[in-house]
Amino acid sequence: MRKTAILLVFFISLSKAYSQHAWSFRAYPGFLAAHHEDMQAMGSHVLGLEISREWRIDKDGELAKKQLQPFAGIGANHVMLFNDINGNVSSLFGYYDAGISGNEKHSLRFRLTSGIGMLSRQWDVYTNPRNRAIGSRFNGMMQAAMYLQTPVSERKQMQLGLSLIHYSNGNFGQPNLGINMPCLFLAVKQTDGNNKYYKPQYPENPNTVEWQPSLRFGKKQMSMDDPRNIFNYVAELKLLYPYKPWRLWTAAITGFYDRTYVYTKFQPLPKAGLNKISELAISGGHEYRVGHVGMVADVGFYLYRPDDTKRKYYQALGVKTWNGVFRIAFIPMPQ
Repeated sequence: MRKTAILLVFFISLSKAYSQHAWSFRAYPGFLAAHHEDMQAMGSHVLGLEISREWRIDKDGELAKKQLQPFAGIGANHVMLFNDINGNVSSLFGYYDAGISGNEKHSLRFRLTSGIGMLSRQWDVYTNPRNRAIGSRFNGMMQAAMYLQTPVSERKQMQLGLSLIHYSNGNFGQPNLGINMPCLFLAVKQTDGNNKYYKPQYPENPNTVEWQPSLRFGKKQMSMDDPRNIFNYVAELKLLYPYKPWRLWTAAITGFYDRTYVYTKFQPLPKAGLNKISELAISGGHEYRVGHVGMVADVGFYLYRPDDTKRKYYQALGVKTWNGVFRIAFIPMPQ
């Protein structure tokens, strides 16, 4: 499962909006699934505790009606992994929550969370060699949850459902098998009692095509035995077509500069021509915007690659924000 670490700063701007606020307290009892044979010693029960602050988005507009009063939030959690090999993990994150069916009071909802987690125990050849899943202290965190929400009083709601939490580093450091934790999703939400909502601002003409050039870079390691940092670079030209004010189809042509193609364990990276270390790809996807925060999902296909080390296709999930001129994006490099 490939993903990126999303900085909490993308969601802080929502907290400054004129909006309805709520506090949420959640618990995640579950287990760490040993999904690889090298992780058999890491299986354990887990218990996560979360506190978060939420902001209701829209009120009477089309977005509110289609998504049963969606909201966004920022929060922190601490997950106890009950295993000396695993340690514990603490995270900061942002999330987006939308209704699937029901009404404003009783609804089936979906929540997507992304952030940064810090693990207390990681792989170390001398002190923790049995942790074959995580090779870095900081990791990207992602959680998907499906749950039922129902009111228990005028300002309090209960939530019950299922979730999957994932931590990994996108090959930022080896090893990188990642950890997956299926959990129950138990929560109580207390609103502040006001009736103010964050109203996203969108262009008056949503059918204007946008061209977006970008430059990106990333780092990865190839081997636990030879943990060198290799920096890769991306240049991209993307076309965005907004078929709704907050939803856009995208198409792009992308060039990659990737020196891992000439990597040999324990050997210096040799000089090589562009035909040996470059890739050319096309991609299509979707971008979902909430104000000045965009959530990106792309699927790409390589038109050229030096050899078959990588698959013919790749996926990318990311987040970006902007102030009208300058944009910051966190999108993973294809592996």
